[in-house]
Amino acid sequence: MRFIIFFFGLFTALPAFTQSDTTTVHQEKWHRFYFYWGYNREWFSKSTIHFNGPNYDFTVYGLQAKDRPTKLGWVYFHPGFFSIPQYNYRVGFGITRHLYISAGLDHLKYVVTQGQKTTISGVVNSVASPEHAGTYLNTPVTLTPDILEFEHTNGFNVAELDLEWKQPIFEKRKHWRRGRAYWNFGSGGSVVVTKTDVKVLGDGLDNEFHISGLALAVKTGPRLEWGNRWFLSAEVKCGYANLPWVPIKNKAPENADHDLFFLENMIVGGVRF
Repeated sequence: MRFIIFFFGLFTALPAFTQSDTTTVHQEKWHRFYFYWGYNREWFSKSTIHFNGPNYDFTVYGLQAKDRPTKLGWVYFHPGFFSIPQYNYRVGFGITRHLYISAGLDHLKYVVTQGQKTTISGVVNSVASPEHAGTYLNTPVTLTPDILEFEHTNGFNVAELDLEWKQPIFEKRKHWRRGRAYWNFGSGGSVVVTKTDVKVLGDGLDNEFHISGLALAVKTGPRLEWGNRWFLSAEVKCGYANLPWVPIKNKAPENADHDLFFLENMIVGGVRF
């Protein structure tokens, strides 16, 4: 909850100390559109996941998960592979000089951590697993691959529609080196499309892309612009996702559902046009 309080503090406090020359900002050549591309890291809250199928119906509580960043290297720059890491892209349109509407995709990755201590409640039929068959009620277990493997790694895709506000901070004009700084605020809703690689009691598969739920998020961060077109931005996003339709075996009756909070840091570079 501390980072949520931090975000709202920024929303209310920052306009009080921004130092912008509104006259020069309004005189700039205004580009209505922007596009950016960049990469991210994220952190996830604990999540309680419910699994339901013909031969089992159980819930695993307080699961810890993490992202899976790609090691820094040529993959981030190769035109055939730069979409493999955890990436972000977005297109925005200016309604006014400061108010924008934008649409984009955040490609996150979510991996449940193996070896963690957790508890389980529910029923497992011997058809699903002779080894783990039984009735559970807040039973302590250590998570191992024969019980559960669960990850949204290709991925936890947040397709988002946002409203954004660019708050001027300062502007420096000196020929081609003219630079401006803004602080961005934004909020929006999204559809979450997952490609879930999951095995429940040893049975499952790497599923197809599937609309698994919805999310809401707020974001904030600085943007540095230079010249008439280019910018670099760093944003922090806090969101909540509810995923009631996670497939375990594509269109089979097996299904998982969970909800979670996520915190995302991103660095992006873009162009205005």
